[in-house]
Amino acid sequence: MSALPPYRLRAVHLVAVWAYAVGQPVFSLLQANPEFLVVRGATRGEVIAFASILTFVPPLVALAVEWLVSRVSRPAADVLHLVFLGLFLVPLLMLIFKKLGGDAAWIVFAAAVLAAAVVAAYVRWRPVRLLFTASVSLAAIGLVLFVARVPLVTEDVAGAQVDVPSPTPVVVIVLDEFPVSSLTTPAGEIDGAHYPNFARFARNATWYPRATTVHESTTGAVPAILTGKLPREGGLPTLAHHPENLFTLLGESYRLRVTESLTYLCPRRYCPRPRDPFSQRLRGLFVDAQVGFLHQVLPTTLSRGLPSVQDRWGGFEKERILVASDWQEVLGVARPRGQPRSQPQEFSEFMSGIAPGEPATTLHFVHLMLPHTPWQFFPSGRSYGDAPIPIGLAPGLFWSDRPWLVRQALQRHLLQVGYTDRLLGQLLRKLRRSGLYDEALVVVVADHGVSFVAGESPRELRHGNIADMASVPMFVKFPHQTTGIVDSRAARTIDILPTVTDVLDVKLPWSVDGRSLRDAWAGPEDVSMTKSDGTVLRASRREIERGLEVAYRRKEIFGPTWETLLAAGLSPQLVGFAVGTSRAIPAAEPRVHFDNEELFADVDASSLFVPARITGTVEGTQIPSTRALVVAVNGRIVASTRCFRIGGAQRFSALVPDSAFRNGFNRIELFAVAGTGSGPRLIRIGHNGETHES
Repeated sequence: MSALPPYRLRAVHLVAVWAYAVGQPVFSLLQANPEFLVVRGATRGEVIAFASILTFVPPLVALAVEWLVSRVSRPAADVLHLVFLGLFLVPLLMLIFKKLGGDAAWIVFAAAVLAAAVVAAYVRWRPVRLLFTASVSLAAIGLVLFVARVPLVTEDVAGAQVDVPSPTPVVVIVLDEFPVSSLTTPAGEIDGAHYPNFARFARNATWYPRATTVHESTTGAVPAILTGKLPREGGLPTLAHHPENLFTLLGESYRLRVTESLTYLCPRRYCPRPRDPFSQRLRGLFVDAQVGFLHQVLPTTLSRGLPSVQDRWGGFEKERILVASDWQEVLGVARPRGQPRSQPQEFSEFMSGIAPGEPATTLHFVHLMLPHTPWQFFPSGRSYGDAPIPIGLAPGLFWSDRPWLVRQALQRHLLQVGYTDRLLGQLLRKLRRSGLYDEALVVVVADHGVSFVAGESPRELRHGNIADMASVPMFVKFPHQTTGIVDSRAARTIDILPTVTDVLDVKLPWSVDGRSLRDAWAGPEDVSMTKSDGTVLRASRREIERGLEVAYRRKEIFGPTWETLLAAGLSPQLVGFAVGTSRAIPAAEPRVHFDNEELFADVDASSLFVPARITGTVEGTQIPSTRALVVAVNGRIVASTRCFRIGGAQRFSALVPDSAFRNGFNRIELFAVAGTGSGPRLIRIGHNGETHES
């Protein structure tokens, strides 16, 4: 231990190792995904503080611990220094071994062994310590380059000076992750049974059933809507990259009421954004960066419990908050300081700003992150919570090749579309009560779709899912329009801005790629979409139509009502079947462990949260994945499921109706279906709360 350097060099070595193992990978991750900082509106000061703290604080804290230990025992402090070096090396080595492939145990073991070997060399050979000393300069250069080069938000520019000959209220609602197939029937009509408010809106608006988007990601698709321009490679959702947009066009002439979720295209002078305290923003940045870093370093089997970063750029800490608390602010209860706003809260705030007597020169714009994941809402507005990663997503964020797992995800998505329909109904009623609806130009559109093809990616644009990704709902209610029109031309989301300017009779001071929907034109023959890496994927209209036909067939199992959708997979004689005294499996057979079992012990049936997503583990005998299982709540069968394996465990998952629960204790049972016929035979595998039995 006498070969160890003095404390000033120990500090240098700890900083160097930490920078290479954690700091530089995080910086590289953020530079490769600049949207991460952009969508959260990070300032230069925040980035400097973040980078400095990340680089220096952990190693200096470790050094301080070493120094304190040395006051008691110098040999113990020396050992602690080597332990810190080894621990700091492990993430870097895990990242390297993860790229080489292998299972989680091998990656962790190999990283630990090599870290120990490097530490041994550090103790034994002076050139290794000199290398550590010299390498700190590269870490410092990396820090400076990151702070200097990372793109940030440009918050303010002057708006265009334009005349508005026909002042008209404008309302634009951008929904998210919403394929048109979720809204329509196989006959190509809006599914009014599930989505009455969309159907009602279409009765006095113009619907474009063949409308398509132009980008696979929100950060490219929403700017295209706001600018009327096709995405350009390297474009970020910022004012600097898109200075010519709807907000800068109308900012000098209109009052702007804007709620942007992941973009920063409205200048601060027109759209002042409330900012949380600096310390809170910095803490959120660290939490979100930590999630991204762990996804990068940890083997897939060890990262399953992390929040999904699929098409997400932040706010991962929110997933640790009980969804029930998301409604506090909507219900008039003060939101705890530092707790993120939920989508219901943001929508409620947006609606509260719509009032009678507003001037015609008002733009209401909201980008609502619905029905986007996390899927957690019933059409009633009640929530059942969320899993960090939707069940059915295989490693690499591809859907499982088991159709029934993907079907459960589609079921949850459609329920959340029902909730989105509910919010749309509230907004339309508010517009009518305020007297704004008839005179206004009202646009409802989605930025992009999502796919539910087994074995395919839900969000990465590919030939196998382009129909789901490209085809989106698009409605335009022109001022004083009272009769619904179905316009089957090949409209695109980039046509919205030219349509707005056409209605207002504003001459655009810049060129756009879209065209006004009030003009007579047919649209492009083929569909083209831009991927996040800048490549463009094309498909014929016939390919899109075939893909939509497949999407409609996937929905057939769900039936015509919410009740049949929730009972999907159950044979008719099992729906609502009273389980009675069904035969129980002997104790030596499988045992069930329900997740969050305490939630079933004291349910408040009047609450906006209901524990309706029932998951758990079956231990003991292997149950084939083809074996039909059913879930009973309070003695009646309400859902079907199957077993699947994840992380070595035999798991199950089912979503049951929110109406199945009652106040107080609720009995949850899992059964295997041994036969149906005239009288189904059910074999009880297990149930919750045995101590509650009478």
